Amino acid sequence: MQTSNPQKTHIHLSARPPYRAGFTLVELMVSISVLAILGGLVSQLMGSASRLTSTSKQSSDCDSEARYALNQIASDLARRVNRKDVDACLSKQTGNDLLYFFSETPGYSKTLTDTKSRSPVSLVGYRVKEKKTDTKSVWELQRYSRALAWANTGKDPEMPYVILTGSPATPVPASTLSGTDGKGTGGTFPSVIAQQDSEDQYYQTIAENVLRFEVSLLRKPDLTDPRNPVPARMLSDAEIAMEFSRNGLTNISAVVVTIALIDAQNMARLPSDGISALRLPDSEASSTVIKYPLDEWNKQFMSQIATVPKAMANGVRFYQRVISL
Repeated sequence: MQTSNPQKTHIHLSARPPYRAGFTLVELMVSISVLAILGGLVSQLMGSASRLTSTSKQSSDCDSEARYALNQIASDLARRVNRKDVDACLSKQTGNDLLYFFSETPGYSKTLTDTKSRSPVSLVGYRVKEKKTDTKSVWELQRYSRALAWANTGKDPEMPYVILTGSPATPVPASTLSGTDGKGTGGTFPSVIAQQDSEDQYYQTIAENVLRFEVSLLRKPDLTDPRNPVPARMLSDAEIAMEFSRNGLTNISAVVVTIALIDAQNMARLPSDGISALRLPDSEASSTVIKYPLDEWNKQFMSQIATVPKAMANGVRFYQRVISL
């Protein structure tokens, strides 16, 4: 019997194409929307951080300017010539004040070239000076420092001097700044108070973008009559010249210096007539309460915050130091 071998059938399976994953249109739109939202959030965070950094730098710059200027004034006052026969001059004006006094601090002189003729005393003062550029004006707080001679030897005849003479030493009156009216016209050296251009060489800038410079004097309490003591108080404009001509700075317990600064960036954005929008009151004297300019400035500025230029509202900062004598 013949058997047949069945044929073996080989089936070849073709390879299936690999599965390719992908996003649907809806998924793509959702992903893009999420990325856009995240990008917006990151952009806002970066912008906020940048603005915060910029504001912090502006504030830090103003703080540094104010600190340096107030430290310089305090240092000069600490070295003041504290004698009744040596006067000072505080010219109270509508706006920025002028302050000049004698201090044992180095000063500049174009005539006193040798150390033997140059005394350790200088005439020191402060003013705010407007300097005009091609585009706009810049305001600077400047310090005056002019060296004095031991005696008036003819080298610098218009300069006042402070000297002790005789044996025992007797002070020579040196009331030469304020004169009889407190404005410098009665003194022997009025060119400083008159802000003559010839005096510019003795000034140097100690702070930039200073919009206001206010000086007030706090007088010591008067206890000469125990039954009617006079408490410490701010001196009025009329009292300042009389006080200086009689007692110099000996009866002043503190000099209150208040300044208003604006940072450089906001100063550049400020319109050319923007400074006139800053209306800060001058210091006032009162027999009942001590009024500090900083308190009055804050009240006045907040009342006009909506009307001043935006750069001024964002950039102006006030500083005050009570310098004890």
